[in-house]
Amino acid sequence: MIAVEEAQARILKSLAKRTLSTEVIPIADGLYRVLGEPIHADLDVPPFDNSAMDGYAVRSDILSSPTPEHPIRLQIVGTSAAGHPLPAMGITPFQCYRIMTGAPIPEDADAVVQSEWTMADPTDNDVILVTRPVSKGLNIRRKGSDIPNGAPILRAGSRITPAITGILATLGKNLVSVYREPRIAIISTGDELIDVDQTPLPGQIRNSNAYALYAAVRSAGGSPILLPHTRDDLAAIIETLDQAAQYDVILTSGGVSVGDFDFVKQALDAHGTQDFWRVNMKPGKPMTFGHYRGTPLFGLPGNPVSALVTFELFVRPFIRQWQGDTEWARLVVPLPLLDDFDEISDRRHYVRCQIKNQEGVVGVTANPDQGSAIQTSWLSASGLMVIRENHGPSKKGTLVPVMLIS
Repeated sequence: MIAVEEAQARILKSLAKRTLSTEVIPIADGLYRVLGEPIHADLDVPPFDNSAMDGYAVRSDILSSPTPEHPIRLQIVGTSAAGHPLPAMGITPFQCYRIMTGAPIPEDADAVVQSEWTMADPTDNDVILVTRPVSKGLNIRRKGSDIPNGAPILRAGSRITPAITGILATLGKNLVSVYREPRIAIISTGDELIDVDQTPLPGQIRNSNAYALYAAVRSAGGSPILLPHTRDDLAAIIETLDQAAQYDVILTSGGVSVGDFDFVKQALDAHGTQDFWRVNMKPGKPMTFGHYRGTPLFGLPGNPVSALVTFELFVRPFIRQWQGDTEWARLVVPLPLLDDFDEISDRRHYVRCQIKNQEGVVGVTANPDQGSAIQTSWLSASGLMVIRENHGPSKKGTLVPVMLIS
């Protein structure tokens, strides 16, 4: 039985000789895909000095001391509107341009006074009264202040978010190179399993793991392929694994423990290599990793919670890092316990928990039932509380590390 960190290290080390190809897709289809190329700016953003406010483009050198009682009069000589060329004419000290948000700054103007700092002149519609001091550069967005032309903006391996999609559009990247999503074959094993649209007979359960893992793969950035569940028979499991070996990764649930009908591990021993079996963690100890006919295989436990916890700790990092994402690690934050946690285990315990604000204190409390078959324990979980091996009991107020998963 090996430590969690060693298991993760061995899994990620196996990626050293594996690469994913890239493909070019429209940016509208790129959400949560991983960039396969670095992105550099092809222009300044913004491309010209422009106004951050609706107001008046002015010269600040004569506006150092106006007040509501002693305003400074400025003559409006034109309008600068967004989407239109720069005004052809500059301004003298006591002139201004009416200007809209995003519009170009006229020549000689060095500030924009917002409309709220001005009053209309009751005797002349083409005059404003500035009532507050104006500093140089006020409300002006300078050319290239956000993104300078030629600057490196995004690295290969960046995951495309809605914000990154907007940046790609700003830089004219209507097509973008992304890493191919690894194709991950999902296999559930067990004579007790039936399809989700069937009614269980005595001794049967619906195949929930396959669909939970399908969603987990999709969420991690992989392309899941759901294969039919396989009965507890070595020949049948080998046949299904042979079919799965044509894909990039094999992901099984069940069949990796020490029972008489746990045949996945036997099939891996017969037709592949096993890097490790059993991890010093709870839930999820009977987890294996190896290669079946050269294809990476994750053998996850059959209990639903164990399957998802081991996916989170081992499969998700594999998928993310294979696509070049070096920031795949979940955020882990220390939070105080809101209740005593008395359990002690000789294994690392990943406890489904809730983060709460209790009387102004943000802390964490363990979900009441931590059984590895209790699927509903995930429903309110916002993190996994990490309790070290042979550690505890822990009193209310003790800081514990919490892996944020939602």
